[in-house]
Amino acid sequence: MFRKLYNRALFEALIEPDGPILIVEGGTTLDPTAPDLAFVRTWRGGEPTVYLPGSSLKGVVRAHAERLLATEISEAAAEDPFEEGPRRGQAKAARTADRPDRPAVFRASCESDRIFGSTEIAGRFRISDALPPSAESAAAANRTEIRYGVAIDRAKQSVRHGPFEQEAVTGGSFRLRAVMENFELWMLALVLQVLRDLDEGFVQIGHAKTRGFGTVRLLDPSLRLLWPGQCPGRLEGAGARERSEEARAAYGLTPDDAEPVPEGAGEDSAGLFAGYRFTGWEPLAALLDPLVIGPWKRYVGRVRKELVNGS
Repeated sequence: MFRKLYNRALFEALIEPDGPILIVEGGTTLDPTAPDLAFVRTWRGGEPTVYLPGSSLKGVVRAHAERLLATEISEAAAEDPFEEGPRRGQAKAARTADRPDRPAVFRASCESDRIFGSTEIAGRFRISDALPPSAESAAAANRTEIRYGVAIDRAKQSVRHGPFEQEAVTGGSFRLRAVMENFELWMLALVLQVLRDLDEGFVQIGHAKTRGFGTVRLLDPSLRLLWPGQCPGRLEGAGARERSEEARAAYGLTPDDAEPVPEGAGEDSAGLFAGYRFTGWEPLAALLDPLVIGPWKRYVGRVRKELVNGS
């Protein structure tokens, strides 16, 4: 099914620290003035700047999505990315056959792998490095603070190690850009819920999340939902876009993967694509709620039934 392009979603927002955040730079440095835990940096326009790595952001999104999948469906829907669980083992077996059975790889993969990918299947969700969008924002973000931490001896209630220095970003903003293609509507509902939880402070990013670091806000969010060709007049997932009953059955897609367009959507077009744009959290909430009540609940119920029946 990855040989066709069914749909595309583009989410953009400004990530603004709502307190200190710290994504630790890997490796060691020869600079004796550098803090013990320095913020990760890259080069842009000939100058170093702090930024939020796409790998770190995707890890946060995936981890929270897996928590929701394990809660709503079962742990089999979110196998540990660092281990070969039963479903990933089945996907690997189908992948390494003389003639790989692509539908079998997809059906065997857990829900988390279907969205974010694994060594056996390509992911549908990708996220870019988040860099400051302007010179003013970069200047504010790079005015970092030094926060001091210590390790407390549990018996003596005194300092055991430290103090150590932590470089924190407390200002500026970073441009977030995430793309998802060939999604089913339940996948869109899950990813949007994770992003809303990130904005509302239920999910943190980076280092020392339990010690006050990592809370952010997602400002000026926008979502573009696009389909090749003409606008379908409704929200269509991969199941509704795939016209072949044989292909839908092979990949386990459902033809009712569609929902009406909610209020607050604006028409959008981009070359060969046409669809809708949602700007601001209120229109996005008007989109998310029906997706949860409809496609998400239908999918969760179907998978739970399959697990009970052992199919």
